[in-house]
Amino acid sequence: MRFREFKEYKKGSKGQAKGSDPMPKKSKPSRSGEQKHPLQGKLVGESVLAEGARIQHAEDIVFWEGSKGAQRALQSLINLEQGGHQDVTVKWDGSPAIIFGRNDEGEFILTDKSGFTAKGYDGKATSAKDLKNMFLNRSGGKNRDNPGYVEFANKMAAIFDEYERATPEDFRGFFKGDLLYFTTPPLKEGDYVFKPNVVEYRVDADSELGKKIGASTSGVVIHRQVSADGAEGPLQDADIFQGNEVLVVPPVTAQSAPKVDDAGIKKLKSVISKDAAAIDDLLDPNVLTEKKLKKLPDVFYTYTNSKVDTGMENLGKDFTQWLQGANLSDAAKRKIVEYIQEHQKGFNALWEVVSTIQQVKDDIIQQLDKQDIPVKQSMAGEEGGEGYVLAHPEGDIKLVPRQTFTRINRSIER
Repeated sequence: MRFREFKEYKKGSKGQAKGSDPMPKKSKPSRSGEQKHPLQGKLVGESVLAEGARIQHAEDIVFWEGSKGAQRALQSLINLEQGGHQDVTVKWDGSPAIIFGRNDEGEFILTDKSGFTAKGYDGKATSAKDLKNMFLNRSGGKNRDNPGYVEFANKMAAIFDEYERATPEDFRGFFKGDLLYFTTPPLKEGDYVFKPNVVEYRVDADSELGKKIGASTSGVVIHRQVSADGAEGPLQDADIFQGNEVLVVPPVTAQSAPKVDDAGIKKLKSVISKDAAAIDDLLDPNVLTEKKLKKLPDVFYTYTNSKVDTGMENLGKDFTQWLQGANLSDAAKRKIVEYIQEHQKGFNALWEVVSTIQQVKDDIIQQLDKQDIPVKQSMAGEEGGEGYVLAHPEGDIKLVPRQTFTRINRSIER
């Protein structure tokens, strides 16, 4: 893998894409076939405090976008073989999630999401002591009797000054990310090894990333940057941070293009072309609203996630059986069953699309995991990690191995 080049873009409101702005038109491809992202260099995305605009799994996009979403996922997978892999970055499995930066007065704040949005107490800690007490005072103070939680609170307090020193005094705004390590990872057989959550990472000490890890004390992957006026988007300048104590891990992209399963692609093209109208009839938002089934796409999503525990095979075939135990009223269950019976063709086609995208996606993930790169990932002795994120102008796409990462992640007691 290689590190992306960070470029200098416009600052302030001119460098921000507002949610009310129309999507810019795509640029014309160059002679080499490259096409500039419509929002390249602009801050884009949901609020740091919002949950709504989540990155979707490739196979789930169809639930909310219908046949156009299926086509978008299909084309994105095809493009990976034609240079699109350069837009694929490692999805780091960090923990805990933190928010840090400086308020309008320049005070440094380090906290977690719960603390940042807290209403019953002041969770925007401005000192190591405040941060430690915030964690220990949660759950009515019961955390003070938990040795593991006390240790965690101490670790968080220990990094406070490091992150304050790393954040320029004239910076205003916040960064949202996940911690990768509290202290310099141990060196084992030529690799720096750390396991912030489910995935264990081994980074070649002689690689560019490995040398940066060795020079650092704490590491963090930043997902979003929030400006002083609330506009949010990707990290604008990786070089803004001071010193070597805190390593902000730069995006790591796939090294080479994977081979995409031709049979799977042909099958997807056939189903989408033949049954697009039926799928769109099934998922028509106006009809769903009229029939008071507006949340049906979310029900499909919940069902798909539930299949992680029982195996992702035969998607759709046991949906009605699963539905009987779902957290829905009996009236809602009956209404959904009746609606599906009226749209059986679209329902069957939907799950054929979801299953095939998942198969093609999983094969691509396995190829990316096997590339000769300085970062090796494993979970419970199995090769691979949380997967990858594919940047896309109409919404980023997750390439996550649900049958491995999601299953293992759910099995861990926290």
